[in-house]
Amino acid sequence: MNKFVSRFALVGAGVSLVAAQAHAAGTDAISAALTAIDLSSVVTTVGVIGVAVIGIVMAFKGIDLGKRAVKKA
Repeated sequence: MNKFVSRFALVGAGVSLVAAQAHAAGTDAISAALTAIDLSSVVTTVGVIGVAVIGIVMAFKGIDLGKRAVKKA
């Protein structure tokens, strides 16, 4: 357990060092990542994927409801 704690502390120190360097340079890692991504294309892609997934799920649900109606008839 002692090795785990020391490795965890080392990783935490490394992350804080990188964050401090990025902050000292005046560039925030999150804002740099968000400016690098064109969000308009991401929103369109996520919307299209969402509509496709919902359409597929509704098609399967329609098949299930049809089978249930045939069994009850």
